[in-house]
Amino acid sequence: MSALDPEIQTALALDLQRFGPAPAHLPGDPAAARAEQERRRAPWNVGGPQMAIQRDIVITLPDRTLTVRLYVPKLPADGLVLYLHGGGWVIGSLETHDRLTRALAAASGLAFLAIGYRKAPEHPYPAALEDTLDVCDWLAANPDILGFPVRMDRLAVAGDSAGATIAVAAAMALGATSKPVPIAVASIYGALDSDLDTVSYLMRGDGRYGLSRANMGLYWSLYCADPARRRDALVAPARAPANYLAYLKRPFLLAAGLDPLRDDSRRMRDLLLAAGIDTAYVEFPCANHGFAHLSSVSAAARSAIAATASHLRTAFDAQ
Repeated sequence: MSALDPEIQTALALDLQRFGPAPAHLPGDPAAARAEQERRRAPWNVGGPQMAIQRDIVITLPDRTLTVRLYVPKLPADGLVLYLHGGGWVIGSLETHDRLTRALAAASGLAFLAIGYRKAPEHPYPAALEDTLDVCDWLAANPDILGFPVRMDRLAVAGDSAGATIAVAAAMALGATSKPVPIAVASIYGALDSDLDTVSYLMRGDGRYGLSRANMGLYWSLYCADPARRRDALVAPARAPANYLAYLKRPFLLAAGLDPLRDDSRRMRDLLLAAGIDTAYVEFPCANHGFAHLSSVSAAARSAIAATASHLRTAFDAQ
């Protein structure tokens, strides 16, 4: 088994010194869990690249409002990436993922729109997916709302962890409804399958590298309470049939070797390749789940961001 990257190990040790051990399980109060993650992630979001434009926009929908955050780097290319943050569909926010999103926008030279989607357990599946699709409809109806023309045929989707699940599902859902499909889909250590008995879960799920199998089981139960429904393509994309996989254009999968979710990405890669879909796959063998947040101290995190950003930019340049 690979050893954890020394730079990542040092960063995690510093977190332990600052905050003490992370809770073994999520607290029963989701608000407390979210506040705890905000507190622990705050140091990770200090510094990083600055945007030419960064602003929050409140979207008013018939039955709710959503906040999205626009990131526009200097001299942006023509195109927009919708970004879905991770956090087990329960925690995480625009703030916890701010530096990571800025870094991806800066490295790609593309504008990003991060979506503050509704979370479980208050809003289980399909709320987060519906929010993402509604943002797409909002953009289609208001193509100049961001201050530059938005073309739905020049849109990509990306996300990390649980956000990657939503991003991949949204791309498939758009294709199934005959709307323009994203020109690229990027998954950073995505929670793409609901199977908790893979080799990576069983070997790396004890929590020594951060994320545990027990917490992922809880996240899945809060996101989608019906175990049978967790086999649906739009819940667990790595279980999608070939006709749904065909909606995924230029897929990019990034995995961490010490992540319980590693085999989710491998399974998704194998399904896509078996379906004849050209797929980019990158694995960081000495990295853990969430390592992309550590770009201030980790060369592996910077490489992961660069690889994801390069794939997205190349997709737009080829369009």
